[in-house]
Amino acid sequence: MTQILADAEMAKQLQGAEGPVQVVDDKGTVIGLYTPIKFPHSPYSREEIERRREETRKHPENGRTLTEIMATLKRLAGEQP
Repeated sequence: MTQILADAEMAKQLQGAEGPVQVVDDKGTVIGLYTPIKFPHSPYSREEIERRREETRKHPENGRTLTEIMATLKRLAGEQP
Protein backbone atom coordinates (compact mmCIF):
# COMPACT_ATOMS: atom_id res chain seq x y z
CA MET A 1 0.00 0.00 0.00
CA THR A 2 1.28 3.44 -0.87
CA GLN A 3 1.46 6.02 1.90
CA ILE A 4 0.99 9.76 1.48
CA LEU A 5 2.29 12.13 4.15
CA ALA A 6 -0.40 14.56 5.30
CA ASP A 7 0.84 18.00 6.29
CA ALA A 8 0.06 19.22 9.81
CA GLU A 9 -3.15 21.01 8.80
CA MET A 10 -4.59 18.06 6.90
CA ALA A 11 -3.63 15.66 9.68
CA LYS A 12 -5.45 17.88 12.19
CA GLN A 13 -8.58 17.92 10.03
CA LEU A 14 -8.51 14.16 9.47
CA GLN A 15 -7.95 13.40 13.15
CA GLY A 16 -11.13 15.32 13.94
CA ALA A 17 -13.22 13.29 11.49
CA GLU A 18 -16.07 11.30 13.03
CA GLY A 19 -16.78 9.29 9.88
CA PRO A 20 -15.72 8.86 6.24
CA VAL A 21 -14.32 11.98 4.55
CA GLN A 22 -13.99 12.91 0.89
CA VAL A 23 -10.58 14.38 0.15
CA VAL A 24 -10.77 16.99 -2.61
CA ASP A 25 -8.25 19.06 -4.54
CA ASP A 26 -8.32 22.86 -4.81
CA LYS A 27 -10.95 22.60 -7.57
CA GLY A 28 -13.28 20.46 -5.46
CA THR A 29 -12.59 17.26 -7.40
CA VAL A 30 -12.72 14.18 -5.20
CA ILE A 31 -9.29 12.58 -5.16
CA GLY A 32 -9.90 10.01 -2.47
CA LEU A 33 -11.75 8.85 0.56
CA TYR A 34 -10.49 8.72 4.11
CA THR A 35 -12.02 6.50 6.76
CA PRO A 36 -10.80 7.16 10.29
CA ILE A 37 -9.86 4.24 12.50
CA LYS A 38 -11.65 4.64 15.80
CA PHE A 39 -11.11 2.08 18.52
CA PRO A 40 -13.97 1.49 20.90
CA HIS A 41 -13.45 2.61 24.44
CA SER A 42 -13.64 0.14 27.26
CA PRO A 43 -16.79 0.30 29.36
CA TYR A 44 -14.52 -0.18 32.40
CA SER A 45 -12.66 2.61 34.16
CA ARG A 46 -8.95 2.27 34.84
CA GLU A 47 -9.83 1.92 38.51
CA GLU A 48 -12.21 -0.99 37.79
CA ILE A 49 -9.61 -2.75 35.65
CA GLU A 50 -6.97 -2.31 38.35
CA ARG A 51 -9.41 -3.55 41.03
CA ARG A 52 -10.05 -6.70 38.99
CA ARG A 53 -6.33 -7.25 38.41
CA GLU A 54 -5.65 -6.93 42.11
CA GLU A 55 -8.48 -9.36 42.90
CA THR A 56 -6.96 -11.85 40.45
CA ARG A 57 -3.53 -11.45 42.04
CA LYS A 58 -4.98 -12.11 45.49
CA HIS A 59 -7.08 -15.10 44.40
CA PRO A 60 -5.50 -16.75 41.33
CA GLU A 61 -7.41 -19.95 42.11
CA ASN A 62 -10.61 -18.19 40.96
CA GLY A 63 -9.27 -17.73 37.44
CA ARG A 64 -9.51 -19.97 34.38
CA THR A 65 -6.90 -21.18 31.95
CA LEU A 66 -6.89 -20.09 28.34
CA THR A 67 -7.88 -23.65 27.38
CA GLU A 68 -10.94 -23.41 29.64
CA ILE A 69 -11.92 -20.03 28.23
CA MET A 70 -11.56 -21.25 24.63
CA ALA A 71 -13.68 -24.32 25.40
CA THR A 72 -16.42 -22.06 26.80
CA LEU A 73 -16.30 -19.79 23.74
CA LYS A 74 -16.49 -22.76 21.38
CA ARG A 75 -19.41 -24.18 23.32
CA LEU A 76 -21.24 -20.85 23.15
CA ALA A 77 -20.57 -20.72 19.40
CA GLY A 78 -22.08 -24.20 19.00
CA GLU A 79 -18.78 -25.92 18.26
CA GLN A 80 -17.42 -29.00 19.92
CA PRO A 81 -14.49 -28.17 22.26
